[in-house]
Amino acid sequence: MTVERFSISFTLGKASAAHGANVNHNNRKFLADNINPAETSHNISYKMQSVESAYQELFGEAVKEYNERQKRPCRRIADYYSHIANGHREEPFYEAVVQFGDCRTVQPGTQRWYAAQTMLNDYMRDFEKRNPNLFVFNAVMHLDEASPHLHIDFIPFYTKERQRGLKKGVSMRAALIEQGFVPEHNGKNQLTLWEESERKKMERILHYRGFIREDKHADYAHMSVGEYKTLQDSRKMEEMLRHSQTVSDRDATRMEVYRLKEELQATQQTVRQLEAEKDSPYVKFFYATDDKQAYVMQQLEEMGIPFRETENGFEAQECHIKTIRSIEKNYHGQPVSYREQLKEDIDRCLTRATSFSDFLKRLQGEGYSIKQGKYLAAKPLHGERYIRFKSLGEHYTEASLRGLLDEKLAFEKKLAAKIEEAKTKQSPNVMVLLTARGYMDSFITYRLPVRKLWQDRPLTWVNDAELDKLSALNAALNNGETVDSFRRRFHELTEQEKAAERAIEHMIYMGERDTKKLTEARAHHDEIKAAQKEAAEKLEMIEKIMNGTYMQDMLEKFSERKRSEIVPNGYYNANTGVRRR
Repeated sequence: MTVERFSISFTLGKASAAHGANVNHNNRKFLADNINPAETSHNISYKMQSVESAYQELFGEAVKEYNERQKRPCRRIADYYSHIANGHREEPFYEAVVQFGDCRTVQPGTQRWYAAQTMLNDYMRDFEKRNPNLFVFNAVMHLDEASPHLHIDFIPFYTKERQRGLKKGVSMRAALIEQGFVPEHNGKNQLTLWEESERKKMERILHYRGFIREDKHADYAHMSVGEYKTLQDSRKMEEMLRHSQTVSDRDATRMEVYRLKEELQATQQTVRQLEAEKDSPYVKFFYATDDKQAYVMQQLEEMGIPFRETENGFEAQECHIKTIRSIEKNYHGQPVSYREQLKEDIDRCLTRATSFSDFLKRLQGEGYSIKQGKYLAAKPLHGERYIRFKSLGEHYTEASLRGLLDEKLAFEKKLAAKIEEAKTKQSPNVMVLLTARGYMDSFITYRLPVRKLWQDRPLTWVNDAELDKLSALNAALNNGETVDSFRRRFHELTEQEKAAERAIEHMIYMGERDTKKLTEARAHHDEIKAAQKEAAEKLEMIEKIMNGTYMQDMLEKFSERKRSEIVPNGYYNANTGVRRR
């Protein structure tokens, strides 16, 4: 028996694009020519919420907290949706159009029509479970057009609090990274990885329903988007050249010959441009701030210039450098206030100080004038007035800073004693402890950046995210954990995660209608997946430490990020690593 085939289609559109998203069309606020009004009542609406109310539900509290922290009214956000929609930094929302089959292979009233409708329902049912950082505010299945399809409008958001800005805000890139779609070194960014994952989900649904996938574009499966566009442009030019070479003598007047020559020259110029782009090597771009990198990438995407994101920046073809540099000049970051700068300098000096008087000397070395008396205060080099430490927050008073400095010195003394004890006992903990000390030394010598656990408190060794992870790992080893036990735990959770996913897929395939059972199964799967991710991070960490590559890896990653500060207008050849001007 021949197994039936369905093609799959997953297309992503932007709110700002001309035909990227149209919620009014989706909800049939108006009827286009391709709609059958008699079937409109059969459309299935999964969710219908205005984008404005969705923004309030998602970000209302975060915006309120952000505004309360702002001293200057001009920096407060009155309407976050308008702020994003008019800012040109992020898309306010996206729309995914999902389809099984097409108008040629899925005809109304046929078994394939109802099969496509069922599979679309399968896909929509756990879209948000699969994508916890994509908030769906409008979703509808259209059954009044040539073939069934879904329109899913969603807002991508991050939840990991940032050093500055909203603790929860709009960002497609950050949302997908939080979901685990981390850019790889094969030219795929997080968006490409996510789209591939969604298409795989569609393919699994096909298999569960007893169908297989039909590849409508098999001839182009091996091509990138850029290569496909180049092929199409080349074919157009070949047709133009053939036409210009077959003009009859009767039509070859002087004006016609002149026009054909013009066309030929333009075609040759286009060919040269395409060849230059094809042969142009990829070069790496690094930026000191994530905001600047996000701004440049957003502009490139809107201009249709291809790039591929890397762990510490992105790569684009050398022929686009002039355009990228002009985009960079248009970026204007948020200025840092004197108070914010003072807090950063206090963090840096406090962690390096050996006493409170040494701490004050280090601040003076940063250009501050210090005033001691009833209240400790500092004046920036170009500031007009002194800033009292107590006005920076309860954790920045003189008494608090003295206490934190004592804790910091005690931590360093205790760590030194633990290292000597571990060396004497030849304990495996010694590698973790030495890594912790190496991390502290790298920070003191300005080779690594600040990584706070609590942003509103000064940085000390008990408020450092990296040392917190190392301390937790050391405690686990003290409780009898080993590298092998970490490996076993990770592999066990991997098998459990696969089994839980298979169980959910089986329930869907068998047509399970008990939503409570499905919800419980999915919650169980999410718990296992979270534990698996944590176990993977711990295993990677302990393996790097035991191999002696943990600190080297951290320093190399940060070194690449810092290149943009050292050479703000330079770039590096992606193939040779050679710096150019």
